[in-house]
Amino acid sequence: MYIHPGIFAAYTRIIDTKSHQHHQIQLTLPNGNCTLLYKDDLLTGPHIIPSNFSHKLTMDEGWIILIEPFSDIGQQLQNSYQACHPQALEEAPKLERDTPLETLISSLKLNYPANNANLDPRISALLELLDNNFKNGINMEASHWRANKVASQLHLSESRFLHLFRAQIGIAWRPYLIWKRIICAVEYLQQQKSITEAAVNAGFSDSAHFSRSFKRQFGINPKSALKLI
Repeated sequence: MYIHPGIFAAYTRIIDTKSHQHHQIQLTLPNGNCTLLYKDDLLTGPHIIPSNFSHKLTMDEGWIILIEPFSDIGQQLQNSYQACHPQALEEAPKLERDTPLETLISSLKLNYPANNANLDPRISALLELLDNNFKNGINMEASHWRANKVASQLHLSESRFLHLFRAQIGIAWRPYLIWKRIICAVEYLQQQKSITEAAVNAGFSDSAHFSRSFKRQFGINPKSALKLI
């Protein structure tokens, strides 16, 4: 599993999700049978799923890569695959479980690493602060990251901050924050923490809150996901 700013990648086995959608662009690189169901259509083999597109995935094993649309890599994907529905990745290679993240990205003819050089300096500084705090378990409580409080720290009105953040990042502040908490909790789970410990340490109110949020994003609960990795 790889967790990098703007990227979540995991090699999974025998995945069978319920219908779900998420803000992240999804790349699916199977090593075996793979079926994607969406609306009244079906795809088999490697594919890309646009942001916020409802789908159901069944796969023997392979890579699932989730890309934040706002990142450089996300922009590259959107420029290369300008579609409002899933598309097959005709030339995608089969990649093994131990493939480095850099190889995963470059094999798709994308430039790695990404950067956020074009972001408003205030938003860039906020993302850096958020990453640092979550990495070190600082100020994890929800009250610290309320929009009005963050806006005040950036010397912006709440409405201006929310508009600027969505315009720059391509996702509203609250769902972005939930995504960051999910990734933080996953990192704690990798450290052999219990689901309850991981949830609380990542700023969720309890394990049930974390599990609901995780399932909305990935279509399966965290306990089931851990068994696949």
